[in-house]
Amino acid sequence: MVLRRTFAPLARRVFRVIALISLVLLTLMPCLMAADTSKDEKAPAFDPGNMDRSIHPGDDFYQYVNGRWIERNPVPSDKTKYNEFKIVDDRTVEQVRKLVEQASNNTSAKDSSLDWKIGRLYQSGMDTDSINRQGFSPLNGELKLIDNITTYADVQRVSDQMLSYYIIDPFFSFYASPDSKNSKVMIATLYQSGLGLPDRDYYFRLDNESVKTRENYLKFVAKMFVLLGDSSQNASTESQTIMRMETRLANASFTNVENRDAVKTYHRMTLKELKDLAPGFNWTELLVDVGYPDIKEINVNQPSFVEELGKMMQTESVGDWKVFLRWKLVSATAPFLSSEFENESFDFYGRKLNGQEQMEPRWKRVLKTENAFLGEPIGRIYVQQYFKPESKARMKDMVKNLKTAFQARLRNLTWMENATKVKALDKLETMDVQVGYPEEWQNYSGLEIKNDSYVMNVLRAGEFEFDHGYSGLDKAGKPVNRATWFVPPQDINAYAYFEMNAIFFPAGILQPPFFNASADDPVNYGAIGAVIGHEMTHGFDDQGRKFDKNGNLTDWWTEQDGSNFNNSTEVLVGQYDKYEALPGLYVNGNLTLGENIADMGGLTLSYYACHLAQPNETKKIDGFTADQRFFLGNAQMWRETIRNESLRTKVLTDPHSPCRFRIDGVVFNMPEFYRAFPEIKPGDRLYRPEEERPVIW
Repeated sequence: MVLRRTFAPLARRVFRVIALISLVLLTLMPCLMAADTSKDEKAPAFDPGNMDRSIHPGDDFYQYVNGRWIERNPVPSDKTKYNEFKIVDDRTVEQVRKLVEQASNNTSAKDSSLDWKIGRLYQSGMDTDSINRQGFSPLNGELKLIDNITTYADVQRVSDQMLSYYIIDPFFSFYASPDSKNSKVMIATLYQSGLGLPDRDYYFRLDNESVKTRENYLKFVAKMFVLLGDSSQNASTESQTIMRMETRLANASFTNVENRDAVKTYHRMTLKELKDLAPGFNWTELLVDVGYPDIKEINVNQPSFVEELGKMMQTESVGDWKVFLRWKLVSATAPFLSSEFENESFDFYGRKLNGQEQMEPRWKRVLKTENAFLGEPIGRIYVQQYFKPESKARMKDMVKNLKTAFQARLRNLTWMENATKVKALDKLETMDVQVGYPEEWQNYSGLEIKNDSYVMNVLRAGEFEFDHGYSGLDKAGKPVNRATWFVPPQDINAYAYFEMNAIFFPAGILQPPFFNASADDPVNYGAIGAVIGHEMTHGFDDQGRKFDKNGNLTDWWTEQDGSNFNNSTEVLVGQYDKYEALPGLYVNGNLTLGENIADMGGLTLSYYACHLAQPNETKKIDGFTADQRFFLGNAQMWRETIRNESLRTKVLTDPHSPCRFRIDGVVFNMPEFYRAFPEIKPGDRLYRPEEERPVIW
């Protein structure tokens, strides 16, 4: 997947844990021997018992491979979906729990040492008696600041302070990222926010589910104001104010498809240009308030949003802004407050939006917070104990084969001219591939953790992140540090970063079934090989292709090649637009285009890389040929059960297609798949005639 910061309060993301942390010294627990993972690796690389052979593979390959597993694995009550990523995450989080509890129980740790900070943050989150006794009282200082607002200048000053807490983005998010047109330098970046619903279109859709969601949101907002001490009547009025103001912001926001566009979201502006665009907002004061008055340029991702915000600062009443800021404060901090606040937040974001029946255990929720702010030092201990060096070495061999396969594909493309091929090959050769963990570790000496309250510890950690994290504003105007990782090593993930022309594979994903050191090559290449190819292909998807080998946003294609590429991707958009995830709810082919290109390209590249690693393999295992096991290994990686509510939210907001279509949408475009399963013929339900199969990479 492509790493693109999704700026929303931590509460609204329901603890989406991409840890964006900070910079170097680590003196933690002693290195231990690598943990025994042989039990996982001795499990069958592919278990035919999970298949449903009553289904013809040409009618639904996903169900053919995974049908019995799906029947046996309903979604647990504390989850919105259940899949291999969740299974591996559960296993990993248990390992992380041991590391964090060891730090928490380390009575010899010196105050303010990193070991002490890890343990103290965890202890404060687990101390439910203190959290419930305190209620929202730890926020009294912030609430008093809001209550004392009398002018528009006060509105901005208080909102600026809230912004610097990182987990609260009252109007927008403000951070540093590589300049897309000067990728060696970090630039201050402004990204639209301020919405409590998952996406701007939630405010405007007229279908019954969307109307019901807005009704539930109004009730949720009102309940939270009541918990803050407001009367039911006032809370109801305040919830209407929130809906009206957020709808106004939503109307000026970019759509999720527009936000994928690397060109449309690049607008480097001087402070004067920003003032001209939105004079109602005091931009100079913003920079002073957050502590960076010397910033000279800002990349404004969504100018229409900023322009409307400037108008709102002149036309919305000070009283309504006070209501708005109280809401942003309590909605962002609710998961770290007493149980009544946390329960209401979960009821809306977890239960109503995603169908989750009950919260995860307390320790898991606290560990997600821990990972969000101290994930990298925990990850350093994690890789010492759980990541085998030979896994990294084997991954590098696979990467080499994937690159070789991609080079051959590029050279043999019939739709691309030589001038573009040369530059594409150069970009691929330059692409940086990082595996396991960063070579440089971050420094947390400035992170302050205290004994006062959980929520204040989170806010202080957020301030540290805002200033010094991976995307901290202290990096604006400075050279890009290519040694930086953007997720901790224990993350079950992989990602591409266009501006760095780099792809990353954390240690967490390098375990069965994604990577199994005991598995045969076809299964491994069908799984982690396809993930490697997926991330490589992102550098050449509909947005990644706009960046050159140095990570700069520039058009390096011939006009004809650009046209040929767009024609092929339009076919892919049309294909996915027809996939019905739920009755009447279809996949958005434009929103998911980049991931669909990467899925198809990645699996194709990995197929040929597997043949480089294991040429002319004729041995069958469990009655399946090597090529068949390649596709079986890929399909089992994406097996999933998911609640309808969660599936709906995913289709409306996620750039990834639902798991079923990440298999059936890909393999039926590949001639290699039809050769592997010759029983699939025209007339089968998902058979695609050759002329309808797009050829991209």
